[in-house]
Amino acid sequence: MSGQVIDVTNASYLSHEQDNRYRLEIRICDRVIKRYPYHYQAWNYRSYLLASVGQYQAAAESYRHTLSLKATEHRVWCNYGAVLEKLDALDEAAKCYDHALKQAPFYFKAQYRKSKNLHRRALYGEAVVSYEQAIQVRPDFYKVWYYRGKALLQLDRTDQAIASFTQAVELYDGDSKVWLVLGRTLLQVQNYHDALRALNHSVRLDANDASAWSYHAAVLKAQGYLEDALASLEKSVTLEPGESRFWHLRGLVLLELDQLSEAIESFTTSLKLQAYNHQGWLAMGWALQKMGNFSQAIEAYDKSLAIEPDQPFAFYNQARCHARLGEDTWAVEHLRRAMSLDPKIYTERAYADPLLQTILQDMEDDDSGEDLEDIELIALDSQ
Repeated sequence: MSGQVIDVTNASYLSHEQDNRYRLEIRICDRVIKRYPYHYQAWNYRSYLLASVGQYQAAAESYRHTLSLKATEHRVWCNYGAVLEKLDALDEAAKCYDHALKQAPFYFKAQYRKSKNLHRRALYGEAVVSYEQAIQVRPDFYKVWYYRGKALLQLDRTDQAIASFTQAVELYDGDSKVWLVLGRTLLQVQNYHDALRALNHSVRLDANDASAWSYHAAVLKAQGYLEDALASLEKSVTLEPGESRFWHLRGLVLLELDQLSEAIESFTTSLKLQAYNHQGWLAMGWALQKMGNFSQAIEAYDKSLAIEPDQPFAFYNQARCHARLGEDTWAVEHLRRAMSLDPKIYTERAYADPLLQTILQDMEDDDSGEDLEDIELIALDSQ
């Protein structure tokens, strides 16, 4: 019985028949323990069964009693650690894995669970070292390469993470999540060809993963395949219509396709789902501006700036909208803000923009006037 290892992730997936059988066996263990209170095997098996049916608090108490009777079984320490993880007692769980590894240094399950425990506690550097120790014991287990890659990403060691994910899919190519994370990471480094290949695998393995379809669309969009990108995003919003991000991405693709009314509808849906999104309002403003709805565009930019105040792009385009409406004073004010936030880009852009030539002249006239006033004041003070 001590050799049985808990798979706590499967506790909620027991069949009704299995669950009933385990509960019957728990009652049998209780009867044995009532008669033989120091029966180590009965306590250990009872602990295992309680964990298997999801009674983690009771299982933890049972394991503590088991280990008080005999504290030299590494598998029991590992199982106890797994139960404590389910109770979010991560520090205590880590001590259990250390106990297990002290007794059996090459026990893979303890090393693997210790690695994931460090990962969960955001100790990413230590987690990578621990994953690598687990790999030395069992280099053919794809998940340890996958989680090692995820820890490396947290350390911004992107190239090493990609290599780790690649090793994972070479060992086992049937896990859509691994292909998804590999594709997403390759997209991040703009390796679009390999990213698309990885994401093709992901959506082929799990066609109901809305997130995978959205990244698939992002790669296609980056490569200029806008119609294909839109088709992938239609799958995303159909599978998860309540996810704001998918509607936002769909709107961006429609914008590039110059389907402005449809883009605005998509952004509207996105913002209904998540109104506190400055990028959503920014995109809405840009779409309205392209349609010539300058007053509404200004309002959308205002909402974006209320959430994220320092956006030179928003101020610059508000200046252009005010100029279109003949509101030169407001145009000057907003252009000043854009140029103060990002002088290099927006000064150069403004001087190349025919719409803003008059506005820039007004700004220069205003500035020269202020300089003369300063000179007169200084001269007055000197007298």
